[in-house]
Amino acid sequence: MFLPLGVVLLLALLWSGYWLMASASAKQRLAELRGELASEGLKLACTQEQWGGYPFHLEFTCTSPILTYGSGSELRAANLLLVALAYAPWQIAALVDGPSTITAPGLLPTQIMHQRALGAVTIGRDGQPSISAELPAVSVDGFGRAEKVMLFTRPASDGATDVAVQAKSLVYTPVGQDPVAVDAARLQGTIESNETLTLQTFEINQDTLRYWGSGKLSLDQQGHISGQIDTETNDAKALLVRISPLLGLSEGQLANLQTVLNLIGNGAKMPVIAKDGKLYLGPFQIAELKSLY
Repeated sequence: MFLPLGVVLLLALLWSGYWLMASASAKQRLAELRGELASEGLKLACTQEQWGGYPFHLEFTCTSPILTYGSGSELRAANLLLVALAYAPWQIAALVDGPSTITAPGLLPTQIMHQRALGAVTIGRDGQPSISAELPAVSVDGFGRAEKVMLFTRPASDGATDVAVQAKSLVYTPVGQDPVAVDAARLQGTIESNETLTLQTFEINQDTLRYWGSGKLSLDQQGHISGQIDTETNDAKALLVRISPLLGLSEGQLANLQTVLNLIGNGAKMPVIAKDGKLYLGPFQIAELKSLY
């Protein structure tokens, strides 16, 4: 009777020692990572920090986290919890409680309402992370809402990062205009080491209407989005009916665009071009672009 009990106590003692060493290692690695990111201008601050999770987890709780980039961009949330299994600390789950708030130079504070967001980070042997995240029931006043938004990233060759985004049941709600509903949207691309986004594909679906394309985007010296996406649709007339209130075109310009689409045919192809702070649909300017920094 005493021998089995002694074995159990010994195992518990050995495991406790392992957990303490793993916890100390995790604290050191997180401190090093925060220091590395801070040297690049990205800082994480918490009103209160706490470690725990014994016996099977490693947990880091950050109350009222503030993620700051540069001199003025911030992301705030209610709570951040990082969790890893003690025997697999290279796999980390992150849980973020909303609401979250984004502030940036030239941008009014924007509150993002969402249920608990879940992220997962897996650190590869080369130290590079692969990330997946799910943001449920997300909404932004004056912009829109979605039932679910999912993000996936993984390291690619030459310092690039593969990115995929999926969204379900989106509703775009611009101020003073009718909402635009989308059943599903997805994109897949690669962020190159020179910060260019190579968009292999994007697709938007609503009922039987499809709109898709590919191209490249980057930021110019003024911080405006620049580049071209070649787009297609299976129903040009239905697409124009849905998006015409958002284009900001005069009646004459809309009539000209309708004429062009009629000449092209139902399966229309037309580039979307961002250049010199302006956004064009084919030859028609449809918006002014704000600087992102």
